[in-house]
Amino acid sequence: MGEENTKIENGRYYKEIALVYNHLMRSIDYKGWAKYIKYLHDESKSGGDDILELAAGTCSVAKYLYKDYPKIIATDLSFQMLSMNLENSFNRVCCNMLNLPFKNKYNFVFSTFDSINYLITESDVRQLLNEVGVSLYDDGCFTFDVSLEKNSLKYVKSLNRKGKCEGIKYIQYSDYDKESRIHTNSFKIMLSNGKIVEEVHKQRIYDIYDYFNLVDECGFYVEHCFDAFTFDQVHDNSERAQFLIKKKCKHA
Repeated sequence: MGEENTKIENGRYYKEIALVYNHLMRSIDYKGWAKYIKYLHDESKSGGDDILELAAGTCSVAKYLYKDYPKIIATDLSFQMLSMNLENSFNRVCCNMLNLPFKNKYNFVFSTFDSINYLITESDVRQLLNEVGVSLYDDGCFTFDVSLEKNSLKYVKSLNRKGKCEGIKYIQYSDYDKESRIHTNSFKIMLSNGKIVEEVHKQRIYDIYDYFNLVDECGFYVEHCFDAFTFDQVHDNSERAQFLIKKKCKHA
């Protein structure tokens, strides 16, 4: 019997990669990342514990925040990703962050692991900011991190790798095109039944000033822009940036 091969462009909904995602990210200090998000929540002075996470993936950050914020809601477009870590009982909602289904408002909205970079067009970034604006209280805060060009240039070679997890083999190919500013991660996943699935994940590596412009256009202002995982201002050698933004309406 020949191998079945399926190719999924733009990593649609992370269906197959969910099976090995925790293995791929096993070196990430999610507990430390959750601690940083908690510090950012305190820094934002947004008050309240009505917290919404966008693009939560396998909820590896939310599971550490749940103790302090039991009302946290973790969302992701991929049902498969949300279904991977079910030992905690916080609410999970499968939805597109460009079309949030919530009627309630939140004090604090956050997204981690450069999920914003997966929005390839500025139009999509505007749509996200508009959706968050509707979902935030007027004194609420949205914080998100972004991957910058220095990060792509530094790690593009090391992300060419292969491995095995619970009988599933995978090969990852990574490439960064400086002209288009598109970082592509392609995965060939060989399932235990012989089926081969290819997922292609693309990110746009925006210039950091593009974010400032888009934030301003959408009725927000940047309260802080940190060198990610610190409380230092972002600088020319930053690989990632952490934004804390708030709605202008409170200060109009």
